[in-house]
Amino acid sequence: MNFTAVRMAWRGLWRHAQRTLLMIATVAVGSLVILVLFGLTDGMVGSLTGTQIDWNQGNFQVRTAAYADDPIPENALSSEQVTAATAGLAGMRTVGIAPRMETFGMLRSAYGTDGVLLRGIDPTRESLVTRLDELIVEGRYLNADGQILLPTVLAEDLDIRVGERVVILAIGADGTDSRAFIVSGLFRAPSFELERMAMASIDDVRSVTGIDGATALAVALPKGISDRRAVEEARQILADQPGVVVADYFDLNPFARFMISGATIKMIPFVIMISLMAGFGVANTAFYSVLERTREFGVMTAVGMSRKLLARMVLIESTIVAGIGFVAGGGLGYGLLLYLSRNGWDISMLTDMVGSIGVPRVIYASTSGWYWVAALSVVVFTALAAAWYPARRVNRLEPVTAIREG
Repeated sequence: MNFTAVRMAWRGLWRHAQRTLLMIATVAVGSLVILVLFGLTDGMVGSLTGTQIDWNQGNFQVRTAAYADDPIPENALSSEQVTAATAGLAGMRTVGIAPRMETFGMLRSAYGTDGVLLRGIDPTRESLVTRLDELIVEGRYLNADGQILLPTVLAEDLDIRVGERVVILAIGADGTDSRAFIVSGLFRAPSFELERMAMASIDDVRSVTGIDGATALAVALPKGISDRRAVEEARQILADQPGVVVADYFDLNPFARFMISGATIKMIPFVIMISLMAGFGVANTAFYSVLERTREFGVMTAVGMSRKLLARMVLIESTIVAGIGFVAGGGLGYGLLLYLSRNGWDISMLTDMVGSIGVPRVIYASTSGWYWVAALSVVVFTALAAAWYPARRVNRLEPVTAIREG
């Protein structure tokens, strides 16, 4: 009897192909949008954290509490604090610990001036924490004092080429000071934040600012190590050093805390809207189908078919539609996520909106089998639940009334 209902449902669907295709398209669009929504949301969070950790900040940083409140060179770690913190963290499982000295300033070339964040690095130790050396697209990595690395965007804006001389006017302990550098290389900035960052030897930047020590120690952890546990361990190790704090990823990126914590909550209205769209689409079309076929159903019940079988047939029709729509929309949506996970989505046109919050230039989508479960549970279940009323109406049909009013 169940096979009979399936066969009748299949034939009934394709007697009205246009209506069936409309229901399939509704479910397919809902499934596709939910899959892409989940994949892009998770991917954006993953791209944001990955870019900051791998290319910019490391897993966590050690700095002074004063620098966290007011990031100026005068609030940097002293050379003694740098030595003590480095020695203390040496007992932890780390990939590398790199000192940095940062200050704001102006970059001047023969063709213009622009504001920059000048970061002083130890080239050898920095390569253990971030992969800056992999971003060089022209010239070479730092290998001597008096050299500077510039992002390609900034170099294009000021018409600067490798080998040319530029001047940095930077904020230091005694006001502002200037120093000339030779551009040794240009790097491709993976995030908007790094497009306005110049990098030089830490000794050169210490000389410009007049301050020894470092504004921060950037620490990289091996893959698979829990950031949270590592930060807790580092805080215990450095607890006896007054004024020294360990800043985790969220301390360094307040916007990320807001974004990640609210990502799932902010998706709920969109998921509800898409679910209602798919559900009402199937329900309305199924209900219209029942009204249109009232006389047909009346005749079928008059010749002996049970109303339960008719109701089951309507539910099976909705199940078939939901299944085909889910497979079609889910397949297209997951294919799109696979493409975006490999090629990414360039959001350079949003520079003015996200340029100051560390968002990467390219967002890579996330792919997970759980997205299929989410789309199935949300869209298909909603569509089937919405088909319950048309099936209930069929179950209450009176043959004579249905034939007369149909």
